Amino acid sequence: MQCSRCNGMRVPEMICEGGVRISALRCVHCGDIVDHVIARNRTRRQRDSSFSRPRTPIYRRSHGSRRPCVEA
Repeated sequence: MQCSRCNGMRVPEMICEGGVRISALRCVHCGDIVDHVIARNRTRRQRDSSFSRPRTPIYRRSHGSRRPCVEA
């Protein structure tokens, strides 16, 4: 099977996490790992591409309201 990132070769791999064994595919070239949860989330994202979650606002100082520092 070919990797979706780099078209490299994927090999089967068993991942043991928290006492649970998960079968996955790992790319030999770039290291991308895909298991059943990752594959389901990627297909869901492609299917629901019209829906986008709002981004978290970034709070920063306004450049126009700079005041000089006054030292006492």
